[in-house]
Amino acid sequence: MLFSLFLVFLNKLYFWMFTGLLCILGMGFLVFGLNFTDSILDGSSFYLDSLSFSLILLSLWITILMYHSSYGIYSSNLNLFYFFLCVYILCFVLVLTFLSFNFLSFYFYFEVSLIPTLLIIMGWGYQPERLQAGIYFLFYTLTASLPLLVVLFYIFSKGGGLDMIMLNFVGYNSFYIFLGLTLAFLVKMPMFFTHLWLPKAHVEAPVSGSMILAGILLKLGGYGFYRVMPLCTLGLKNYGSYFFGLSILGMVYVGFICCRLNDLKALVAYSSVAHMGLVICGVFSFYMWGYTGALVMMVAHGLASSGLFCMVNMYYERTGSRSMFLNKGFILMFPILSLFIFLMSAANMAAPPTINLMSEIFLMISILKFDSVMLLFFPLGSYMGAVFTLFMFSYSQHGKIYKGVYSFFHPNFREFHVLSLHIIPVNFLVLKSEFFMSLL
Repeated sequence: MLFSLFLVFLNKLYFWMFTGLLCILGMGFLVFGLNFTDSILDGSSFYLDSLSFSLILLSLWITILMYHSSYGIYSSNLNLFYFFLCVYILCFVLVLTFLSFNFLSFYFYFEVSLIPTLLIIMGWGYQPERLQAGIYFLFYTLTASLPLLVVLFYIFSKGGGLDMIMLNFVGYNSFYIFLGLTLAFLVKMPMFFTHLWLPKAHVEAPVSGSMILAGILLKLGGYGFYRVMPLCTLGLKNYGSYFFGLSILGMVYVGFICCRLNDLKALVAYSSVAHMGLVICGVFSFYMWGYTGALVMMVAHGLASSGLFCMVNMYYERTGSRSMFLNKGFILMFPILSLFIFLMSAANMAAPPTINLMSEIFLMISILKFDSVMLLFFPLGSYMGAVFTLFMFSYSQHGKIYKGVYSFFHPNFREFHVLSLHIIPVNFLVLKSEFFMSLL
């Protein structure tokens, strides 16, 4: 990876070689990583299980697609050196985060990932409001993660260590410890009421920033829940139901909010809040099906949401706007892109044969088993997800065409390639679903 990065710094013509080497690295990790799952790597520094393996592979996959979707930065040579550096460092830090075996090193990498993401948003964003969005993103995450550091120091003083496996059987009952351990991840996911930074960051970020934010960085919250859950099992049992109910109601609220939005990118960003609410419910349900469904939902949402952001950016490059009032009637102008956005919209609302459907089935069972009252709210939230996805698709593909679109450039093979690499895993990973079953 270091050699490939050196090639990029020599000459931007090596851009394709760099992405090719990243593909080789991802394939190598896919082939050889399966032999090392559920094992401690490099003495006691790193630990690889099916959860880490899935999210590391997703990180490498999304990073490759980030480079290919950011062709505008490459073609205009818009500080290409620094852009590649930020993306490379972010990918490297995310891989280390998912491999971390110690809570303190996990916290360190968790916070370091903020820096390159902030630089991508503030350096290559589209509008002046990107500065405000960057500040929102930074301070929401930093403020919420400070209690996590304090609680980790407290646990270290009581237990004498912070290794994840060593602390697997320690369950704290205190509400403050439970809140300190989970608040940083609730904001990162984000849960409803702690989500206000997300639409701002997504709308102002470049396409690569939105892809890595929706595809990987939100999954840090879910990954953190899996790791800290053994530390606060009693607190989770006593207080987790409040966050469970808030996440389900957040799905319903977000569904109604999305039906009133006219910004395509904001609509896709808000849909992330609904899907991540399901992940919170799956982890907090204490059922194996919930744990498995939450992991599958994280992988499925990472691919589907990243693809939708990529699609919205392609429309933005052609019309200069993300407004639904101007992006209309595209099925006549770009019928092939309409096929791609239809397939990704189907994945976003969990239509078969996508792994989104498999994850929602698993989560539905665990949520309804947790409390039968959820029978009133979960179907409504899931239904509203389908409503605003169909609203986005039908409103953008049908209707009267904006005259400014008459002068446009056709889609090219690079764009088809990026969109296909989002759609193929979402639809075919269901054939390898047994891998996700071996989570715990």
